[in-house]
Amino acid sequence: MALSMEEQRMLDEMERRLAIDDPKLASRLNAFGGQRLPGVFTSQRAKTITGVLALALIAAVTIMMFVLSPYGAHRGTAHQTHASSKPTAAAPANPATGS
Repeated sequence: MALSMEEQRMLDEMERRLAIDDPKLASRLNAFGGQRLPGVFTSQRAKTITGVLALALIAAVTIMMFVLSPYGAHRGTAHQTHASSKPTAAAPANPATGS
């Protein structure tokens, strides 16, 4: 929300008086807003490249999860399928019983 002309004038006057009354505090307050990291992502191009790289990373992880997850699921069931599909051999005839 923007300040009115009168409010802005009053704020400027307060800043000038503070700078006169306590220059050390005024300099600390002025430096307070400037304590940011150097502008690495200030340009629109850098923001776009960062966004595209983030999306590519998310897509790669998602694809890897879909590609690798069936192998883990089939690995455990593959042995069971082969074991259950083998025909069971009939019990050998016991010569003692005459069967």
